[in-house]
Amino acid sequence: MSKNKTHIWFTVVELLVWIVIFTIWILSAYLLVYSALNSSVKSRNEIIASNLARESIELIKNNRDSNWSKMLKWNKLDSTIIKHNPTIWEYLTWWYYKISNEYQEDTSSNPSINIQKLSSTFEEANENTTYILNPSSEDKTELCLDDKNRYTYDCSWTNKSTHFYSYIKIEKLKTKNTTITPNTEIIVDNAFKVTAQIINSERTITKYSISTIITDWKK
Repeated sequence: MSKNKTHIWFTVVELLVWIVIFTIWILSAYLLVYSALNSSVKSRNEIIASNLARESIELIKNNRDSNWSKMLKWNKLDSTIIKHNPTIWEYLTWWYYKISNEYQEDTSSNPSINIQKLSSTFEEANENTTYILNPSSEDKTELCLDDKNRYTYDCSWTNKSTHFYSYIKIEKLKTKNTTITPNTEIIVDNAFKVTAQIINSERTITKYSISTIITDWKK
């Protein structure tokens, strides 16, 4: 084999090696950027979900505190904030609800609270994700953004759809009697366990929740 042919083969081999190295470098850079973007999106969604859950909890507390100032029972619901069957249920009790700020057109006025009791179908579905994410389901818990980038359950064509779904679950607060009958559950009076549940359906389904105890602190 002549020197010229040997030189050509070395050049081809060097070119192939360079291509392989360049490809590996490009793929590494792409994977690094992709991983960074995924982490950024995940962190953003966690922050949004955490804030949405905390807002739901604060609205429940706000309703209780407002009742105290009005000399009403701690879990009383003002008929002006109840959107469905206000004459049937007027007290907050264990069930599933949607709760949000209802902003007024007049920006100088304070937002009111919008509470909607979810149907028995939601309770029977036992928080089934397929039912919650189904756009044709009876209970709509999807959140949308209005023209001021505020989260709302109003998903009319003027508002922007999101990947977030939000609801709260109110349960009886139970404790165990360890003095008389061990491991016997006792329902605590004038208290609820409240769980704010946020579901994010972007890419993969992720659930976030915050739980707290709400009590009639006047007692």
